[in-house]
Amino acid sequence: MNFKELGRTGLKVSEIGIGTEHLFDQTKDVVESVILSAIENGINYFDVLFSVQHYLEKLALPFKKYRDQLIITGHLGTTESQGKAKRNRSIKESRKAFLRILSVLKIDYVDILNIQYVKANEFEKVMNPKGLLDLAISFQDEGKARYLGLSTHDTSVAKQAIKSGKFNMIMFPINLANHGLMGRDELLTVCSKNKIGLVAIKPFAGGKLLKRNQTTQFAKYQTGGLSFKKKIPPDITPSQCIYYVKSFPEVSVVLMGVKNVEELNENLGYLTMQESELDYSPFIKIF
Repeated sequence: MNFKELGRTGLKVSEIGIGTEHLFDQTKDVVESVILSAIENGINYFDVLFSVQHYLEKLALPFKKYRDQLIITGHLGTTESQGKAKRNRSIKESRKAFLRILSVLKIDYVDILNIQYVKANEFEKVMNPKGLLDLAISFQDEGKARYLGLSTHDTSVAKQAIKSGKFNMIMFPINLANHGLMGRDELLTVCSKNKIGLVAIKPFAGGKLLKRNQTTQFAKYQTGGLSFKKKIPPDITPSQCIYYVKSFPEVSVVLMGVKNVEELNENLGYLTMQESELDYSPFIKIF
């Protein structure tokens, strides 16, 4: 496993990270086996997307045991409602939700505190006094978060966030399906110039890139702004999708979601493959 610096934070992060969203409904044994197997394979970056009690409880044991070895990102902007995650921009509720993350995981801080999925029409509110950014800064001042990040599916929001100087990390979809996305190259350049860590989310476009030989609909949230139908090549592999994303030097971490150890191992196949097996160039023409 290769490691890169996350922007100007000084944090050394594995080039592949684990997004835990798809572990939400898995059993505790499956979740723990995925986390432990990922750590054994050199992965140290883990993204904790929700503040839902039962989900956090399944992550708690391996996270606490290996805390000093891990880079953990926690999120502001969703809360728990009847055992499910619910988008919520309430400052009071967001505060309680983040404190639940720390409490259930039995950790004192997260390395990155990320303001989750910011849309263009709410960016100003997030940034205004007494908004989510102020809440994130207060947690940083209390030592409960080391650095701040923001995730979005909108290139204009990402660029505004970077230019504000308030964030150390941006999460944005990078995948073969958005190869032609207007503004994506500019975003990569802005990240590089400002030494912002870029965590590339949705390397498989929400799994759509792996629906081999099927015609599938890509949604804007999976591509960062594009909506279209496309027949997926029969020979595309997870390793090629990952290799495409990590080919961009601006990307610090490729964040992938897995449901079990088998998916994890399949996705990590690129580590032992020949370069010819990882060639993604035929698919660029398709997208």
